[in-house]
Amino acid sequence: MGLWLLLNRSGQLSLVCVPKPNKLNKLNMKPFSVFIPVYNEEDILIPNTERLIAYLDKLQIGYEIIIGSNGSKDRTPALGEVLAGRYPQVEFFHIKEKGVGHAFRQGVQTARCDVIVSLDMDLSTHLGFIEEALRLLDAGYDIIVGSKKMGHEKRSILRKLGSDLFILIARVLLGLPFEDYSIGAKAYKKDLLLEYIDRIDRGTAYVLNIVFLAFESKKKVIEIPVRCEDYRQSRFNIIHEGFYRFFNLFKLWYFEKSG
Repeated sequence: MGLWLLLNRSGQLSLVCVPKPNKLNKLNMKPFSVFIPVYNEEDILIPNTERLIAYLDKLQIGYEIIIGSNGSKDRTPALGEVLAGRYPQVEFFHIKEKGVGHAFRQGVQTARCDVIVSLDMDLSTHLGFIEEALRLLDAGYDIIVGSKKMGHEKRSILRKLGSDLFILIARVLLGLPFEDYSIGAKAYKKDLLLEYIDRIDRGTAYVLNIVFLAFESKKKVIEIPVRCEDYRQSRFNIIHEGFYRFFNLFKLWYFEKSG
């Protein structure tokens, strides 16, 4: 068992355990950051974070988990502080305004590692995505897109139909070949995110913006299948989120493609 020193936001060194090498860190993989945005997740915050820690410890690679609360009104902020005090590899912050994009931007700026993996707090995507994403990033890719449609998904019909329509229009208008622009199950090189940080708005549109800009700039973007089982109610207002995402899609086409 070894220790990895990481500098936190307050300028203090924190220790992250790095066990003996296994197949993954024999490839000299560096520590990575996991970012999870949360909104009113008091019921699952602690058990799911501890489940994630147990999984990541088995990978035998140094890591940190950054949890960003945006506008939570329940006990999420208090429980997040409990987690950060209990586990040295957990960093927690809370911003008063609701907006997953704001949380993601702060998460990117907070991250101390060169690779950032984005997950949902419900852990509805199979965690095997993390291992595959790390291998591909280590092989030189800049963005890993986890695709529920390419893999296996159990979601409501309404959410599937809305997602399929969005994917189709993104393909027609923007020429993008990918099939998932949700915030979870994505992995990025941090340098790329910093390059496009001004394109991260308050909502979820940053995924489409970043993937589009990277694809247009000939960055290495790859899509891989993931398994997703998500039966709970969305954290977003479906109608509001739909209008917002389609508006952003057409705005991106108008300013970046229609010329």
